[in-house]
Amino acid sequence: MLMPRPLLLLLMLLVFAASVRGEADDGIETDDIPVVGRPVDLPFSEASGWFEVHARAKPTTLQAKTALTFTVSVRAVRPARRSPHRLDLRELPDFAERFYIEDSAEEVVRPDDRTWEFTYRLTPRRTNVTAIPSLPFVYFNPYQLTATKGFQVLYTDPIPLHVLPHETVQVPVQAPESAFVLTTGPEVLERQTPWTPPSIGTCVVLLLLPPFACIAWYLVWRRVYPDAARLASQRRSRAARRALQALHAARRLDTKMWAAGTTAIVADYLQQRLDLTIAEPTPREVELLFTQHGCSSTLTEQAVRFFEACDSARFLPMSESSSLPLHDAAVQLILAVEEETCPTLHS
Repeated sequence: MLMPRPLLLLLMLLVFAASVRGEADDGIETDDIPVVGRPVDLPFSEASGWFEVHARAKPTTLQAKTALTFTVSVRAVRPARRSPHRLDLRELPDFAERFYIEDSAEEVVRPDDRTWEFTYRLTPRRTNVTAIPSLPFVYFNPYQLTATKGFQVLYTDPIPLHVLPHETVQVPVQAPESAFVLTTGPEVLERQTPWTPPSIGTCVVLLLLPPFACIAWYLVWRRVYPDAARLASQRRSRAARRALQALHAARRLDTKMWAAGTTAIVADYLQQRLDLTIAEPTPREVELLFTQHGCSSTLTEQAVRFFEACDSARFLPMSESSSLPLHDAAVQLILAVEEETCPTLHS
């Protein structure tokens, strides 16, 4: 007997609806979590599926102000449509009042495809904390027939704790017996030992020791750190000696090279002695230098004649015998500068 067509169509629709429901049960993710019906006093895990939850802690015996590791394990009984998120234990008064809560560095651990593990660091606030309270895990179960009954709350078992007081080490105090006696009344202001002034010798030593120490320190300081004037005089005297030695060593050069070398030696000496800033000064620039330093007109004229002679020897034809007067003029100029600017070193 053939089945009527309307009844056949109805049967086919029922089979199609059953197949669609079976596919949803096999783990096809849908965003079907309603807003109405969520618990308002508990944090929501954002999970959709069918789950079971467990918790463990290590260690369960610890000292106060010492952290323990609290792990929440969520396992999907059937394929999950939405994964659970980490719960903020600070939103649960039972946890916030008993523990200092610190999230672990690892966001989530997946031992397998259906398990999520969330780790926290809990530090008991007091020694009277005896257990880790039950953790409420709120999720949506799409396998329920009605959406109003879809929100489920699972509670983990409380975990007993044994919090010990912090160990303290008693350090024995060694002191005279009088240090442990508490004095009260007028005796507090009484002087136990009368004051006696120091002897005359001690007073003399205390009065004379600071001046002698200051004098000794000053002499040592002057020897180790000479003053700026003395350092400048020593530096300038060394500059004159080096210039005279260089002039003596350069006498073996020919006329042209000797004139250029003599000019460079004397100019370098003036750079160290009178702070000349020009490598090859002209006679006019030398005259201004000596005038600025307050040198006598005789010394200034001697320096100008010397640099004029150097320019003549360098740029005009001269005989080989002219190098000797130029050498003597350079030596006499250096000695004259030393004598006039620092006569005490050459007296």
